[in-house]
Amino acid sequence: MDYFLLKQDMRYTDIPRLEPITQQIPVWKLPHLQPDDIKEPLGLYMRSGEDTEFLDYMEEAVPLLSDRMMKLWALYDPAMTFRITVLMDQERMLQVPYYIPFPTAADVLHPDSEWNQDHSMLKQIVLDADKLQQRRIFRIAGSSRPEIVVRLDMAESILRRDMTGIRLERLAVHAVQYR
Repeated sequence: MDYFLLKQDMRYTDIPRLEPITQQIPVWKLPHLQPDDIKEPLGLYMRSGEDTEFLDYMEEAVPLLSDRMMKLWALYDPAMTFRITVLMDQERMLQVPYYIPFPTAADVLHPDSEWNQDHSMLKQIVLDADKLQQRRIFRIAGSSRPEIVVRLDMAESILRRDMTGIRLERLAVHAVQYR
């Protein structure tokens, strides 16, 4: 089965400019953020214009999903937890709901994966076929960035619904060979 790294499409340039989420969540918590760390809905101030595009997927310090993207993720993983975040533009008197997803962290990396020097960020992701267990959506455990991976059927579902701001990067999947 094919798997894809979910990323924000950087060709979209007129998107909301958000205040740093670290004003509300300590930066040291971000790599291991849990649903219980967010007790109440977050309100993030933003700047937007008349032509601003509110993408279905935005990569900030944490991933942000539109309402329709959140509903799709919930179809593929009904046990996943989401926390609402409201993007607020005071000048335009605009509020837009987004969701922070909490996909399961999975230790699925093949030994051929490459890390940076301090072992905090992945330079090259290679998945271990034996560890995948037909997962549909998950976060790669151990990375300081939220590396979210989706299976082919979910990737196709995202593309069929014409979601905006999505870039899918095919990942290598290797089987461990025992000698």
